[in-house]
Amino acid sequence: MQAEILRHALDRVPLSLIIDDSTVLVNLNYFFMRDRNPIDGERRRWEDVPVVHPESFTREFAEWCAAQGVKGKFSVVPCPAGLGRIDEPLPLFGSGQQESWLRMCRECIVPNFDITPEMLTHTFVLDLGTMRPVAPNLWEQWGWDQLPVDREELVTDYIALSCRILANAGLPPEGVTSPGGFGNPLDFYARCAAAAVRRVTGNPTPYFFKRVTQKGPIETPVWHADRQAGTAMGEIIAATGDRTGSWTGYGEADADYYITADLAGGRLPAVIDAGDPAVLISHWQGFYGLHNEDRRGFKVLQTVVGRLAARDPGGERTRWRRCGEITTYACAREMAELRAGDRTLTLDLPVRVPELTLRLTGVEPRGVAVDGAPLRQVRTRAAFADGTYLREGDATLVAFTPGRRETVLTV
Repeated sequence: MQAEILRHALDRVPLSLIIDDSTVLVNLNYFFMRDRNPIDGERRRWEDVPVVHPESFTREFAEWCAAQGVKGKFSVVPCPAGLGRIDEPLPLFGSGQQESWLRMCRECIVPNFDITPEMLTHTFVLDLGTMRPVAPNLWEQWGWDQLPVDREELVTDYIALSCRILANAGLPPEGVTSPGGFGNPLDFYARCAAAAVRRVTGNPTPYFFKRVTQKGPIETPVWHADRQAGTAMGEIIAATGDRTGSWTGYGEADADYYITADLAGGRLPAVIDAGDPAVLISHWQGFYGLHNEDRRGFKVLQTVVGRLAARDPGGERTRWRRCGEITTYACAREMAELRAGDRTLTLDLPVRVPELTLRLTGVEPRGVAVDGAPLRQVRTRAAFADGTYLREGDATLVAFTPGRRETVLTV
């Protein structure tokens, strides 16, 4: 018998939505553009964009995503534009208004989206002692696009504080998101960020988001894997650029860029057909746009989600996933060891994930059991789920949730 762990759970290509630049009520980029324009000599339209994204809109968006099964990652910047910490009263809002948004986020967004910091401010680098900007021109996107590798403790503490603020607000993070170019060199960043997230949450396999690949294959890298400890740092890479209004809130909005009306063109069909994770990058400002009637990005998303559903109406080829589900599965697959006999397969699994999916060949199953518990046979891809197996030609697909590090599968 030969066996391999398939790249994706249930052998379905993951779909996922990355939402950047979001935070509690504040439109971060009102302040970002206002403060950055003099440095760059640009004339970005900061006075035209809203200062606040209403809670009612965020709730409507979250409830729509839940109804459609859309999942992904939602940034919450812990100290937006250096205005204040979200685990303390922000100066722009009353405590009741702020707590209402946080409660909505916990109830409506968290079930379907990982929460990550987008580092501390998404603007100025702060001094951790004073919580004031280190220098006017030292920004997270630019000054720390090359991290100070000789100050690993500082970088780790900086990221850890970002995570701690979210945890204090009842939003423990699953990983971290880079504000702009923040986070080179990647191996150093991955090590610091992994240590920071684990310090706050204990998560053995967090992840980071930094890179976008708009052409060609999409990888799911695993950094600093330690089989003995069962720890690693995952990385999620977006497969698209942003055509949902972009970070300004008034940028291009184009559903056809993702998937055309005939369901054949655009970036996503090519990614899905290649079997790569179809991860969309977007920015919260673009979903809302310039005002409540604009909603350019939200409208694009609704069109794209509808087209993706029409392309796979039975849900046999794709499945919406949180980013952390994708990266943790990659970590589990990377570190697993398999020993196959004639009719038994012994798995050593330092990381265990739901819906672990294997392909078996060279054996004719009369039944399949995991640690003595029989799995249910199904006849169609649509019915293939956790705790089942499916015959496809000469291969058998098996999906189960392992309960322990050493797991024995019997055919």
